[in-house]
Parts: sequence; structure tokens; C-alpha cells
Amino acid sequence: MTQSRREFLQSSAAIALTVAIARPTLAADESPATPGNAYLRVGADNRVTAVLPTSEMGQGTHTGQAMILGEELGIDPSQIHIEMPLRPAEPYRLFFGQMRSVGSYGIRAWYEPLKKAAAQVRAVLLEAAGERWRVPVSELDATDGQVVHALSGRRVPFGELVEAAAALPLPEDPPMRPAPDTNDVDHTTRRVDVPAKVDGSAVFGTDVDVPGCLHGAVRMSPVYGAEVLSLDADSIEGFPGIEAIVPVPNGVVVVADSWWRAKRAADALSIEFTDTDDATLSSEALSAAMREGLEGDLPPVVRRGDVDAQFQSAVKTVDVIYEVPFLTHICMEPLVCTAHTRENHLELWMPTQGHDIVRMTVERVLGFTNEQMTLHTTYLGGGFGRKTHGEIAEQAILASRAVGAPVKVMWSREDDIQQGYYRPAMMARLRGALDANNRITAMHAQLSGPQMGRTFEHVTVRDNNDFFSVASLIDQPYAEHFAMDHRHLDVPMPLSPWRAVSSSQNGFFMEGFIDEMAAAAGMDPVAFRRAHFEAHPRHLAVLDRVAEMSQWDAPAPDGRHRGVAVVQSYGSAVAQAVTLRMERERPVVEHVAVAIDCGRAIYPDAVEAQMKGSVIEGLAAALRHEVPIADGRAQRSNFHDYSPLRIDEIPDIEVSIVDTGAPLGGVGEPGIPPLAPALTNAIFSATGKRVRVLPVSARRT
Repeated sequence: MTQSRREFLQSSAAIALTVAIARPTLAADESPATPGNAYLRVGADNRVTAVLPTSEMGQGTHTGQAMILGEELGIDPSQIHIEMPLRPAEPYRLFFGQMRSVGSYGIRAWYEPLKKAAAQVRAVLLEAAGERWRVPVSELDATDGQVVHALSGRRVPFGELVEAAAALPLPEDPPMRPAPDTNDVDHTTRRVDVPAKVDGSAVFGTDVDVPGCLHGAVRMSPVYGAEVLSLDADSIEGFPGIEAIVPVPNGVVVVADSWWRAKRAADALSIEFTDTDDATLSSEALSAAMREGLEGDLPPVVRRGDVDAQFQSAVKTVDVIYEVPFLTHICMEPLVCTAHTRENHLELWMPTQGHDIVRMTVERVLGFTNEQMTLHTTYLGGGFGRKTHGEIAEQAILASRAVGAPVKVMWSREDDIQQGYYRPAMMARLRGALDANNRITAMHAQLSGPQMGRTFEHVTVRDNNDFFSVASLIDQPYAEHFAMDHRHLDVPMPLSPWRAVSSSQNGFFMEGFIDEMAAAAGMDPVAFRRAHFEAHPRHLAVLDRVAEMSQWDAPAPDGRHRGVAVVQSYGSAVAQAVTLRMERERPVVEHVAVAIDCGRAIYPDAVEAQMKGSVIEGLAAALRHEVPIADGRAQRSNFHDYSPLRIDEIPDIEVSIVDTGAPLGGVGEPGIPPLAPALTNAIFSATGKRVRVLPVSARRT
């Protein structure tokens, strides 16, 4: 069982060396990071444990963190145990969050704090050994979990030194090991979470088994925003094992002695929901509203240079509109949470990315302080932004309080797709100006659609600049003279970050548009981008690499066509080149070349895996994923109508890691944004028709 913070510190007081790991910061204007609920501990038994508030969602974060610690400390990563704290941290600012596993922060934000903590531990261990042997620290090193004096051949395990080391003051600026050369990176490191997942001992949210636990299934309003008006409990009279019907926001939880019994009763329960103004809402109406929102003067987000003057002197201009639909997350593990609500204490077991949101949910629902809750974070069967929210925790808490026992509430796949949170639908108008040298002189980007940040109580949208809407547009690398606007549109659907958040759609908008600019200039798409990347070496490096990987400069094989895109997001630059053929007017993707510059690749195998997973997820989304709305309801329900790629649809994916010496960037998100535009640009090469509306299967241009 994972220890609480107090138990952790008490057990380590005399027999271990424990160092607080500073909270990370990515903002230059933030105050110095302060300790939170992250610790590095070396025990007298030589066990090394790191307590870190970042969830493992299958992307290898805990392995990467163990590699950072192990490299600095001098121990094999497999010997480092990563645990989650049992309480969220006190509020602090990490870009926009508090304690949350999002934004590819698990490695890039924690890299420096982890290195420093490990270096501090190594420094005092070396000092303790030096005092024991009466030799200078400069003659010592830490390797394989031991302090080594090469001149005399003496070795001592870390565990034998921890008591003496714990009495020494920690250096504020410990000497750190230089990063290894990229060519020296060890590719033999295995994921620290894989053994438990292979032997079945890994605990996911659905695996939680608490003594005396009951089970809850939800019945939610099919129309967004509606509440329960009345229900007929007699409609499920005679259903076996039913314990309670518990009201929750937008629906009820039926509690029973098994989930299947609860689910059958929930589906059969007679419920009347309130009428809402959105009961007639449709995707067509939303699309029309977004298009209307692009008319006239839009509220500005940013202005750089003199855009109007550049358009007036332009030799050519391009003016186009792009659109993307609502998307859902289809995590392999739907929402689940087990709660045991007592009079003065709450215990939760759940897979979550949003510990801070869960904490705020508990405070709102129960009025409990942080010290009155224990949160056991399980492995996540996928997250992608969906599991940053707290509604499943609220439902489990209310159900447990109602029946006075632990309750595991679990959503079905249909619940998750039809009542879940969505990536916003969005429409963009992009205008560009070209001079006589075929250079982009100005761009004007206009968005019409929801500003997701407005839906989060912990986020403030200032000056109409919503991070959840503008990333990878506001920082485009092509035009010095640039304007951006956004007309916000309220929608009743609950919104959530989807993998790569706004970069997922803005990469499609921008890189599809850039291909149109290249066509207007009469230039090859790669050559056109190269000409604009003179001041952007990372973009140029990944573009050149995928051009080489896809043999861009050679004629494509008969019947094959290529498209390219370059997007920087989450601190990393990624280029992708798609090669496809058309069969019965449908694209069949054969090869995707991916080049990423994420700074130093801490765990190259994970970088490659994340790029391949991003291509697979992004390709399914671009080809066929959407959540149409009719009569205020989602028109998708399960894998039969919102399907991932089948194994025979997955193309050959080739990944290359480029290192230009840039700062550490993210990996989990940046592989998504270039895929859709590289795909649609290849379709244009094949058909001469632009795809400006996703998904491709909608056959709209």
C-alpha cells in the first residue's frame, strides 16, 4: 500500500535519507519553486523511492522519471520505485494547473527538479562516504547503487550511508552530471510499469476491490444540460440487488450489489428530464452559428505589425475557411471511481489526471479539507485529457454517502461517448498575403467557436486569449505581421482538452492553409516551408529530416501521393510526411514519416512509441471521427460508430528523433497536430481537391 506523506516521513526519519523535490515551473515570471508533495527517499535497505504527483497513463512517464533520477543518482532505473502521493498538493501554479498530469509536463516540467533532488542525495552520500574513508569527495563516484572509491577499490551501498548522510546539510546548488551524448543513450531500459501489467498485479480503476463495496451505474440526461424532473422508482421494482437511486447532477446513480444489476436497472428506470433550450440543437445549426461568427469585426486576440498595409500591397492573397467537429476520447478504460464517504474522512480510488480538480470537487461537495481525504491513484487505462475532470468522483461520493458504504461507480462506453466531455468544434478563417518573391508578408487568423477556458473555474481568459483555443496559431512561425481574433460561441456540451488540445485543430488549420499558400505561390510545399524557416532552425531540421525519410525530392511511385506538415507544440517541433494512394475515392495511408525535436530525448523508446501512437490516434480522428449532434444529443455511442483504426489500417510509421540542442519539450501531445494536415495535403496532391472540413469521410471541402 502506498504510504501517506506523514507515514512516509515518519518511517524515513532515522533510517532513510529523504529529500523534498521542488515543484516544477515553466513560466519565467514565477517565483522560485517550493517543496510540495514530491520526495526522493533512499532507505537503509538500499530501496530508492520517489513520490511524484504525475499519473502513469501508459505513456512511460514513470519510467522516464526513473531514468532521470537513476542517471543523476547512479542507480539502474529499474531499482527506483515511483509512487503517487495520497493527497493533492497545496494549491500552486504550474502554467495553468496545480497537480495535474497534462500538457506533456511529466518529463519536461519535472526534469530539473528531479535532477537537482537526485544530485543533492548523491552529494551527501559521497560526502558521508568521504568522511568514513577520509578521502576527498572528488575521488568518489556513485554507481550501481553504491559509492565507489576507484583508487582503493572500496565500495559501500547507499543504504549503509543514509543515516550519516541525513545529518549533513543539503547543498543548494549540487554538482550535476552532464547529460550523455545522444548516441550514448541506453535503449535497453524497460518500462517500470510493464511487469505488473504483464503478470496482472497492476491495479487500474476497474480493478479496485474494497471490502463491502457496492456498485453504481449512471443514467444521465441524453440532452446536454438537462436535469431530472421526476422518476418512477416503481419502474425497477423487482430488479434484484438494488440498494438505492441517488440523484447526481444531470442524472442518477443506481446502486446495486453488482455493476451489471445496477446497469440493467439504470437503463430500465423511468425518468423524465427537464426541458432545455438546447433540445433542438444540431451540428448543422452549430456550424451555421460558427460561420456567422466569422462575419464582421471579431474580438481581437493579438496584433503584430501592420497587417492591413501588407494586405494592401500584396501580389496575391489566399482566403479560406476550415472546420473541425466535436471529438471524444474513447479511453480504453471508461470513467470509474470508488468512494468511501465517512463522517469526517473520504477515501477515493480512481484513475485521474486531475488531482487538483478532484480536490476542488471534494471541497465543493463535502466541504472537506485536503487533510480529510485520501486519494489512491490507480493506473489509467488511457487519459488523453478526459480524466482531468471530477464528475465521476462526485457521483461516487454522493452514492457512497447515500448508502453508507463504499461504492464503485463505473460508466459504460455509451455513457462516456454520449454524456462525456468533448474537444470543441471550431471554425477558422485564414487569410494570407504574398509578395512578388512568394514570401508570406502577413496573416490574419480568425476563430469562431467555444473558448474552453471559460468553462473551467480555475482558468481566467484574459484579453480574449484562451490558451485552450489559440496554441499553434498565435505562435505561428511564418509571418511577422500577424493578427488573430476569436469570437466565442457558447455551447451546452461539456468541453475537455483532447490530446494536444487546441494544437490538434490549429495544426490542421495552419498547415492546410500553408499548403494553399504554397500552391498560390506555385511552389513545392517543402520548398515553400524551407524558405520561411530561415529563422526557425528546429522547424527546418525536422522538415528536412522527413523530406529525406519520405524521399520527397524523388518522384513518388505510381499512384502514390505525399503531403507534409510541420507544427511546434508543447515545446517540441514535429514534421510529418504522409504517403497514400486513393482507392474508390478513399485515401489509404501507406507510410507516415515522423521527425521530432523534443530537445534531449530522455527515453527514446517512449518518444518513438508516443509518435506512433499519436499517428494512429490522429489518423483515425482525421479520417472518420466526429460526434454529430441532433436534437441536443450525441449521435455516436460505441466503437461500431466511433471506431479506432483496425490493425490492417495502420500504416508503416517511421520515426526519427532530431536534436538541435533545444530545451526539453513534450512528447505525449506534439505528434497529433501535423497528422491531419499532412494527410489532407496528400489528398490534395492525389485529387486536386482541398479537404477543409474534418473528418475526411464527411466528403466536404
